[in-house]
Amino acid sequence: MPEATVIPLRPRRQPAYTDTAALNDIHALLTTTSTEPAQALTDVGLILVRSGRPMTRARHIEVPVTETTTGWPTARVDAEDTTVTVAQDPAANGLAIDITTTSPAERDSLTITLDGRRLNHPHPPGDTA
Repeated sequence: MPEATVIPLRPRRQPAYTDTAALNDIHALLTTTSTEPAQALTDVGLILVRSGRPMTRARHIEVPVTETTTGWPTARVDAEDTTVTVAQDPAANGLAIDITTTSPAERDSLTITLDGRRLNHPHPPGDTA
């Protein structure tokens, strides 16, 4: 049987602009120029896009740990429009994990995994399946 030839659909290539070069350029931009803040942010954004790492907004995440009225610890992860509560299941020895969101768009953007296996199956926004 002849050897199969594999042709990648998207050939991997080295980035033309490395992360190190991008960080060096951002450092130079911020420490040597006296441009307006808006222009500096635009320039930083262009550097990031050129490196293949466009800017994304980081979420504010807080994790307070409290106790229930019975004295069991409860962790609550507040990630803006998503809240995850982890506590001991009062009816069993395991944990109870509750995830709540404030909007369908937030719910649709969640990725939930357990031991490396994806639990949720994302669907197109607005789809009820």
